[in-house]
Amino acid sequence: MEARLRNGGPWFLLAAGALGLSALFAVALVVARTPLFGLSGGTFRTALVLHVDLAVVVWFLAVAAGVWGMAAGSRSAPALRAAFGMAAAGVAVMLLSPMLMSGPPVLANYMPVLDSAVFLGGLALFAVGVVLAALAGALALPRREAPPWQVTAWLAALVLLLAAGELSFALWRAPAVAGGVPLTLDDRLWAAGHTLQLAHVLLMMGAWTVLGEAALAASPSRRWLRPLLGAAALPALASLWLSIAEPVGSFAHRQGYTELMRWGIWPAAALLGAVLLAGIVRRWRAGTATLEEAGLALSIMLFATGCLVGAGIRGESTAVPAHYHGTVGAVTLAYLLWGGRLVAATALAGGRRRLLLPLAYGLGIVLLVAGLAWWGSLGVPRKATHAEIALGGFSYYAAMGMAGGGGFTALSAVLLFVGDLARRLLLRPRPGGRADVRPLAVALTALVVIGGGWLLNGVDAGAPVTGRPAAAHVAEKKKAEIDARFAQGVVMLHSRQYDFALAAFHRVLELAPEMPEAHVNAGFALLGLKDYGAARDFFESASELRREQANAYYGLAVALEGLHDLPGALGAMRTYLHRAPANDPYRVKAESALWEWQAQLDRQRGGTSR
Repeated sequence: MEARLRNGGPWFLLAAGALGLSALFAVALVVARTPLFGLSGGTFRTALVLHVDLAVVVWFLAVAAGVWGMAAGSRSAPALRAAFGMAAAGVAVMLLSPMLMSGPPVLANYMPVLDSAVFLGGLALFAVGVVLAALAGALALPRREAPPWQVTAWLAALVLLLAAGELSFALWRAPAVAGGVPLTLDDRLWAAGHTLQLAHVLLMMGAWTVLGEAALAASPSRRWLRPLLGAAALPALASLWLSIAEPVGSFAHRQGYTELMRWGIWPAAALLGAVLLAGIVRRWRAGTATLEEAGLALSIMLFATGCLVGAGIRGESTAVPAHYHGTVGAVTLAYLLWGGRLVAATALAGGRRRLLLPLAYGLGIVLLVAGLAWWGSLGVPRKATHAEIALGGFSYYAAMGMAGGGGFTALSAVLLFVGDLARRLLLRPRPGGRADVRPLAVALTALVVIGGGWLLNGVDAGAPVTGRPAAAHVAEKKKAEIDARFAQGVVMLHSRQYDFALAAFHRVLELAPEMPEAHVNAGFALLGLKDYGAARDFFESASELRREQANAYYGLAVALEGLHDLPGALGAMRTYLHRAPANDPYRVKAESALWEWQAQLDRQRGGTSR
């Protein structure tokens, strides 16, 4: 174990440091969402970029690189040391970038960034280091007798290399304009971001097999385990096909990856989790279950909760962070428990604290997810501060309290876990006693929080400077994007570029899910693609949102005709003619279709009667 940790240890320390710093930046996010403090939107979004990149990008990928280092063996040690040096330097540059070169936050999904050459250069340096570590992991082919975590490590390395290829193509080879619609950073990150989730789930499953070794031993047979782990990686083949077959930024590209994650990423993990839970229950009834297995059960249930919340997402509300905090929290909890086991295998063993702190983190994430999901049911938008949300009332503040209490608990547990690990590494006990460093730790923590707050407030990129209320500023930016995307979609629709039109209207509906015009135009784009069932759903949604939306009934009639529902098509077209103005240019075409469909229906009925 000591020999394996020599390869992975530096990466695990980098991961722990990133997790601790991300928790400090999360303090700024909690403060920005608190009514008593008036931090601006620019401060909030700068802290959000650093928090997400450290907590999701650096933490997860550094842990992955550490696992690949453990699996690779001593022959890869020089390459792994060079890769670690690049990655650590990249993280340092990212953290210093707000002081060296200010840049506005770009809140893209999966990897928000600060739009400055320094930050992007640091991020690229870190990514290259991780890719080199993944190459070392991919070359370490697991033997037949290798434990399951080595199998998942190898599979995850292959998946990460695939994601790196997708990202490289999207950034440097994909056209800057797709069918007349400019590609956003979100478009370019979409494929790699979704594929990376598969790598993280594979590594989480590997951690589950380590933590649930005793629970798995109670299973009648373990011959199913390796095929299940292999099946968990199969969605990577579909990801590769999507990256080749569908243009970046198109609706088919975005929707394909969304559906792939919706249906492909969880079944294998759910099956493994169910087997592990059954084994834990058997051990609990026998009185042999451990605190570590309680944490494993919590990780499994968090993953399931995150997936269930994700299935119910409608629009850009806080239900989105509720979904990913559930799944991300499940992976993080598994890593913390696994890390505690690795620490316990060395001279740094920390007793029950190594288990209690991860459990406290998991319980805090449960409360956070519940509060965010409750907020989402109230329509609270994501990526906004309290000052930008015009809501109140008992439910709003109760959900805020639940999310805030859970977030505080999780952050405190992470900070204590990372601080305890740092203390054990840097201040090992000496013969003859040990100094009490707790007052110094508290003082340093307060200094980092207060100093970090002043730093963030100073760089405050992207804050409104016109003196207008923050809510008005955010609403104006949102409206500008809606107008631009809607106009692009209309141009693509008229030029018969239906796929790109659908991508544009899909983005509009993410920002304005109750905009009937966007539903109608998305329906017409789907008619162009001959997807009559989906088109029908969009037209029906538009008519429900606005009963007098005449063109929704016209499109619905055409969709129903495509579905061979002539009675329904006749009814919808008659409603269109009833609601459309007398000078509507499509009235003549509608009346002709009405006559033709009625004649066709009469012929069908006549043929049936004979």
